[in-house]
Order: sequence, then C-alpha cells, then structure tokens
Amino acid sequence: MATRALQCSARVAAPIRRRKTCSLNDFISLGLPELLTDSLTAAGFTTPTKIQTQAIPKLLEGRDMMGIAQTGSGKTAAFGLPILAGLLTLNGRPRPLTTRALILAPTRELAVQIDEAIRKFAGTKMKLDTVLLLGGVSRYHQVKRLERGVDIVVATPGRLKDLMDDGKIKLAETRWLVLDEADRMLDMGFIAPVRAVAKAIGHRRHTMMFSATMAPEVADLAKSLLNEPVRVDASVAGSTVVKIDQRVILSGSKAKRGVLNELLANEEEAMERVIIFSRTKHGADRVAKNLEIDGHKAAAIHGNKSQNARQAALKGFSSGDVRILVATDIAARGIDVPGITHVVNYELPDDPENYVHRIGRTGRNGASGQAITLCDGTERGKLRDVERLIRRTLPYTGDLHLANDTGVVEAPRSAYKKPSGGRPGPRSNKNPRKAPGDRRSPAERRPFAEFGKEGGGQAQPHRQPSDTPRSRPAAEGQRTRPAGEGQRSRPAGEGQRSRGGDVARTRPDHAQPGRGVRRDMETGKPMGAKPVGGKPKQRWGKSQKDAGRVSRSNG
Repeated sequence: MATRALQCSARVAAPIRRRKTCSLNDFISLGLPELLTDSLTAAGFTTPTKIQTQAIPKLLEGRDMMGIAQTGSGKTAAFGLPILAGLLTLNGRPRPLTTRALILAPTRELAVQIDEAIRKFAGTKMKLDTVLLLGGVSRYHQVKRLERGVDIVVATPGRLKDLMDDGKIKLAETRWLVLDEADRMLDMGFIAPVRAVAKAIGHRRHTMMFSATMAPEVADLAKSLLNEPVRVDASVAGSTVVKIDQRVILSGSKAKRGVLNELLANEEEAMERVIIFSRTKHGADRVAKNLEIDGHKAAAIHGNKSQNARQAALKGFSSGDVRILVATDIAARGIDVPGITHVVNYELPDDPENYVHRIGRTGRNGASGQAITLCDGTERGKLRDVERLIRRTLPYTGDLHLANDTGVVEAPRSAYKKPSGGRPGPRSNKNPRKAPGDRRSPAERRPFAEFGKEGGGQAQPHRQPSDTPRSRPAAEGQRTRPAGEGQRSRPAGEGQRSRGGDVARTRPDHAQPGRGVRRDMETGKPMGAKPVGGKPKQRWGKSQKDAGRVSRSNG
C-alpha cells in the first residue's frame, strides 16, 4: 500500500519537474499556439519569466488582470502574446478607423519599445497590421494607417485623445485594452484620458493593467476599470536587481563634473555604454553639453526634445555612435537598450521609486551592471529615502565634509531686487559720462542764437553778433523795406492787445534764459510767444477771419 502511494506521488510530481526544466517547449506548455512559439524560438526567447508564467495562462482564459512586476521583467510578452494568440482566431480585416487591440504607454520611448517587441513576437509568418500613435511628430501617416483599420494600436494617451476628438479613430470594436506602467501614467496626469478611452471602448472588453507599484491611486483605477481581475505579483515594491552593484560617491555639487570625468576616464570601471540621469530637463542639457566640451560623445533625451531628436539620440546610443545618454526620469522606463554597463545618478530623484526604475536600465536579461550615485550634502535626505525603500544601506566613498560644502555661493538680495525707480547707483566705467566742458551749449545747438543775446543766450563761437538783424536776400523785382519799417516798438513785457480787444500779457524775451528768440521776418514779432496766465478770452465782435483780413490789409 505504501509502495502504491509512493508511485502515485511520483506520477503527480513528475509534470512539475518537467515544467521547471528549461526546454524549447516551455511557451507551448503555457498554452500558446505553435505559430507564436516558433517565432519566439527564432527570436531567441526560450524560457518564460516569472510574470509570463503566472499571467499568460490566465489571460488566455479571458480574465482581467492587475499585474505588479518590476521594470525589465518581461511584462510586454506577458500581455502581448495572449493578444497575438487571440488575433489568430479572428477572420477578416478590421473596419476602417477601428482597432482590435489598444495598448497605452505613458512615454513615447516605451510605446516604441512595445511596438518593436510586438512585431518581433509575431514574426514573419503572422500577418499583423500595427500603428504607433505618438505626439511630437506629424499625424498624417498615422491617420492614413488608421483609415484602413489595424489590428493593434500602441499609443500615448495625449495623441490618442486628440485623434478621438477629431473622429480619426473609433474604439467601439476594440476587444483588448492594456494599460502599461499605469502608476507612471497617473503621475503624469493621464487619468482623465485613460477614463475617456475606457468609456469609449465599453464594458465588453478584456482589460489588463500592469504597474511597477501598487499605489492607492492605481488600486482605485483598477477597481473602476477591471472586472473581477486576477492579481499577479511578480516582484516586491522597492526591490532592485541582485546583479546590479550599487554604490554612492559623496562630493560637492560643483565637484560632480570632475568626479564624472574621472569615472569615465578610468579604464578599470570599463564604462562602455552609460546612462546618466538628471532630475530636470535643463540639468540634462547642461550635463550633456559639459560632457561634449570635455571630449565625450553624449546626447540628451527628455520631454522638451522633439520625437525625431529623441529617436536619433536613442538610435545613436543603441548603435554605439553615442557612448553616453543623459536622460530624465520620464525616459527611465522607456529605454531598453542591451549592453548598458553603467547607470549614473548625477542627481537623486525626488521620488525614491524612480531610483529603482533608473538603475533597472542595466543588469537586464541576467547580465550584471553598475549603478553609481553622486550625492552632495543637499541630497542626503533623498539618499536615506532610497535606502529605506530598497531596505539596504548603500556603500559610499568620498569625503562627507566635502559633500556638505556644495560650493554654491548665494547671490546677495540686491541682485534679485527689481529697480525701484529712485536715484540710480554708481555708474560703471564701461560708458563714463562726458565732462561738463565737453557738452555743447544750448546756443550752439539752435539756429538764430545771436538774436537771443539780450535774453541771456550766447552767440555761437564762429558767428559774430551783429547790430542789425539779418534779412533774407530780396528776389529780383521784389520791393524791400528797411528793417523795422512799419513796426511799432515797445518794451519787452508790455501788454499786447489781442485781435479780440483784450490785453494779454506775453512772456518777455528774457523769461526764457539760454534760448534764442525766433522772430518773424516780415513783422519782427517773436514767434511762438506763449501768453502768461492761460489762453486769452476772445470777443467775437468781428469774426476771426475778418479780423485777420483787416490786419493783413493794414500791414
């Protein structure tokens, strides 16, 4: 009896041992069709990962899923292979402007990576029509592809929502919906577009959500979108790959540039292909520029770059033309380049979870990698948050006192103060003021200055004041008269009768010091004299036109 029980237990345990062995039929044991397994074998995929082993059988049954998996654990194949298996069972082509499967990714780089992986899984034997919907590029070719109808759409939420609003894509016939990196999608503010997409598809859909963390916001979104989901947890939050060697170098913020150059020049480090992470877009551009000045081939990638520029940088980095890629956290989960030997945290991230995603760019597919963090005194708190998250203390080198000395000299408050409009401060020596003796006198700048002599004006140096006023030379045949003929003279400032009969006091010639007085050549009266006390009151016994006609006839 005991022998029979032992034989039964051996028969039961035998299939478990065969499943653990690494053979070419492992993906077949998950229930995938032979066409896909042949394509996987040709592409070099032989053994499924932990998330693939747990997720693929449940997804082939049509169950909704909430998957928690670390970056680089094989999530793309976990949801991509069941979708391809379902497409093989369908006949005909999709209708125009429709898609049978929709995969949403938070960043352009991740969307490109998913699209390339799906095409690789399908191979050459499966006729698959996919389209990539990304912002930052023209949507003309994207719309042209959608007009024929496609099998799979890989998109970012922003561009997809724009095409939906314009009626260029219809989601009523979509069967599969995938939200990859859902936590990152929520962090970037895509919650409203995601809900709009789910509402447009309807309830008759197969929904899959994958995330690196299970934050409360992600749990709430999963509860509203998934129908009795199966939860698969293939990693622990905050865990890092064991084969990644992590260490910290303490230095001042101003000394980070020199420390980085020493690391890149050190042959023992063997930094062949390096990703450097900066906290801001401006910081990424600055680091890349400094590296190029120091003689390194580097390129920057962040959200302000156009899609063509980002693709060119990734292409150069993948081909080896660019040794160093400087990126921000937005690109941390979308870079899947084989052979990355080192990840350098030039600045620690604000969110410690991003540290895990950063260093996950190296040590992929069983390879080893190096993660180096440059930390100054202002980042000690962020370093403690990272160590608390990953549940380990990182070894560090460098001088702690030097790290506390950031080398940043704070500008005085007066440098940030706006001009108040008061008396200006001392003038710089670049454009000194002219000496008072170098200035031209007012008489030198004005014509007829010699006529203002009695008003305080000074004659020009090259002109001699004359007792008789200058007169215009008479034209031939024109009658002339002596200066002052027919003109009544009176002391300056004497009351003057206006045309209306009132007496108006005019400003005397000497009331304008330093200025010559221009006089009419015919009447000799000052030109432009302003009455003192305002405009004189006019009496219209005669019309102004008649008064002017009489005065001209009398003159």
